[in-house]
Amino acid sequence: MKNIFDCKLLYIILFVCISSPSLAIMEGLSTEELTRSSELVIEGDVKDVTAEWSKDGKTIISRSTIITTNIIKGKIIQEVTVEHDGGEIGDIGFHVSDVEPLRKGEKVILFLKTGESKKYGNALKIVGNAQGKYTIGKDGIARKRGFSVITGEEKIDNNIPVGELVDKIRRVK
Repeated sequence: MKNIFDCKLLYIILFVCISSPSLAIMEGLSTEELTRSSELVIEGDVKDVTAEWSKDGKTIISRSTIITTNIIKGKIIQEVTVEHDGGEIGDIGFHVSDVEPLRKGEKVILFLKTGESKKYGNALKIVGNAQGKYTIGKDGIARKRGFSVITGEEKIDNNIPVGELVDKIRRVK
């Protein structure tokens, strides 16, 4: 009887551990670190988001078109396409921990660099995953969400007025 109970308990523990999403362990990145790692930092509006299968057909990627309203760092460009892992195609969804998806209609500040696309060769990617995305509220405050850090939380600028954040990014050499 005890062996059956022990086996059931073991199966329950294994099921919970295997089925619960694992969180990536990240170190907090400061605005300065994000800026130095970026080729381009923009403020803009998410015009469109489309999800599609990767070239190998094994994962879902999302591609978002952003209309830039402010080039904070980098070359002047009116529209960019950003790629990240995750998305939904029909009834199939794929979520990646510590990746905060872009949503049509939201205003954002993004820290970007060129990386390898899972479908198109190269693509703009968000630096630091969710740490490189700020959503701008109607109140003019830039906020981050969708990630957890194991160290460096005190370095992260969050809930910061947009103007203050932009000034901080532009001061980075």
